[in-house]
Amino acid sequence: MDTAAAKVETFRANWIFILLLVVFGAVMLATAFGSFVFTCTIAFPLRGYDLGRGVRVFGWAFGTLCTGLFGWALWVQAVGMAHYVARLDALGVDFRFGSKKNTRDYYFTWEQIAAVKHKKMVDSTYYVVGKDNFSVQFTIYTFFRPKKLAVRIAEQVGQTVLEQAF
Repeated sequence: MDTAAAKVETFRANWIFILLLVVFGAVMLATAFGSFVFTCTIAFPLRGYDLGRGVRVFGWAFGTLCTGLFGWALWVQAVGMAHYVARLDALGVDFRFGSKKNTRDYYFTWEQIAAVKHKKMVDSTYYVVGKDNFSVQFTIYTFFRPKKLAVRIAEQVGQTVLEQAF
């Protein structure tokens, strides 16, 4: 077996981006907690309500909910992205998406890959399309260097990356 063919190449998500998502998610959750405390100070005591105070309570409560959900969504996205992996080896390419507990694995042997496509959009979406028309998409938010991954896969199957217009 040739040593170049036995080489395994691994692509992962950008750890700086994941760290930023975790930090911003934590900041948003802390902000939501502070906003919740402030909402409680406006809402209580329960006497002396008028329309203006009711609108302020509703506005702060809605802002607290949105901020908390946004922070949670950032946190969940970061945890999921921390485990994204694409491995290229002598037999094919293995994509692993999702968290440690809930992974979605997609495996293509080199003979199963029909095309590697690139759709020119804001996030530069790349597709690996199998001969059975099943495809896996990845972007700059999935792997650190998606173009390099797409080019490596296309080289292995003896093709070029097909460019598609938006």
